[in-house]
Amino acid sequence: MQSSIGIGISLPKNLMQKIDIDRGDIPRSRYVLRILEKQYTFDGKKVIERGSLDRRIENLQSSETLSQ
Repeated sequence: MQSSIGIGISLPKNLMQKIDIDRGDIPRSRYVLRILEKQYTFDGKKVIERGSLDRRIENLQSSETLSQ
């Protein structure tokens, strides 16, 4: 049984450009998933648990510096 559902969404071009700049070399879908996971928390605990796909790329980091 699959633990995730693939979806397609449309976003404004200017928002996509900002996401692409901020995410660096992290896959776009993974970056957006992390934003959503941070948004959907309850008392500091994640409501949505990380899936197996996230574990495969946990060590990837953006080439961009975080202190922009």
